[in-house]
Amino acid sequence: MKKAFSLLELIFAIVVIGIIASFAVPKYIDTRDSALASTIKRDLITVITSVQSYYLINQEIEKITDSVSVNESNWLVEDKKMLFNDKKEECLSLELSESSIIITIEPSKGNVCKILEEMGVKSETFDLI
Repeated sequence: MKKAFSLLELIFAIVVIGIIASFAVPKYIDTRDSALASTIKRDLITVITSVQSYYLINQEIEKITDSVSVNESNWLVEDKKMLFNDKKEECLSLELSESSIIITIEPSKGNVCKILEEMGVKSETFDLI
């Protein structure tokens, strides 16, 4: 009676695990990017609504952070600008001007921004009033 696996059986098991992993890993990465894209889209909607509300009440806004705070692990926040970097490339920005919010997206610079574009996020301008 055998007490161990043969070399052929071990190689076969490794090949099967490799085939399964070749399907599972890309699916996992796509799921992660889709979840991040949903979070970023939700953040954009929240920031736009909050800034518009703050401006409506106060008739001015100095910094984006006066009206809302966002997760700084996803966003680089400056006074009047927010940037999202997908794999170290800036692919989405939200900029506050005198009377509007300007969103700029470049889907060619990252998978998350490509997913955001597929979700309906596009470069556009929103009035503050």
